[in-house]
Amino acid sequence: MITRLKKIYRFIRHKSEYMFFVISKKPTITVSINEISARFHVNSYGEYVRVKSLSGEREILESLLSQIFPGDIIMDVGANIGTHTILFSKKSERIGEVISIEPNRKSSERLKENILLNQLENIQIFDGGLGSTDATKLLLVGEEPSYGKSRIWSTEDSKSSTVEIKVTKGDNLVSRSLSAIPNVIKIDVEGYEKEVIQGLRTTLEHAECRVVMCEYNRIPNPDLIVEMGFTILSSSKRGTDTHIIYVK
Repeated sequence: MITRLKKIYRFIRHKSEYMFFVISKKPTITVSINEISARFHVNSYGEYVRVKSLSGEREILESLLSQIFPGDIIMDVGANIGTHTILFSKKSERIGEVISIEPNRKSSERLKENILLNQLENIQIFDGGLGSTDATKLLLVGEEPSYGKSRIWSTEDSKSSTVEIKVTKGDNLVSRSLSAIPNVIKIDVEGYEKEVIQGLRTTLEHAECRVVMCEYNRIPNPDLIVEMGFTILSSSKRGTDTHIIYVK
């Protein structure tokens, strides 16, 4: 009962704040975490909540950012509108390298706008998905970009809101698009974690890849990332999702 009341309170508070935001006609919102500030375009209530709450992942993001250092190469798999990508870029002090993977075209467009807004030049975008092999897949598109619920289509889904996308084996993308092995990888792919992890096996097993954050819809058994030489630094739940940070 208390948990439900807290959710209702947060909803009312966010709605009230968003209405004030709309009335004030401010085109962007600024968020700060770990002494890093970033600005984001906000065109809907969904985007406002996602940015304001940092997707409800502030604590896990604080922990992840503490593992990033200047010059790091970072891979953001499932970047959405860029709340994490922008912060990764700034934490690496712009001398690092960030590749953001986002297959949803509308989310990718907003991601590009947010990169320009923050005047960042060390980010490249891959407009596709990652998987265990190179292929063409159907992407089930979320209601709006900010909700971050787009996912690879399965037989349990309706095809009414799908688009065809290019899926690339992660190791292939790393060898083609990055100057070196990524030091930090964040994975948020709405149930497609196993395929993404399998496609990044060579990268994950490399000594230079030292930190992974993965959001799971279901806890893996066995844990493929642990099998690749990582240990669990932290684990936290948000609703039905579990966020795990792994380190070497």
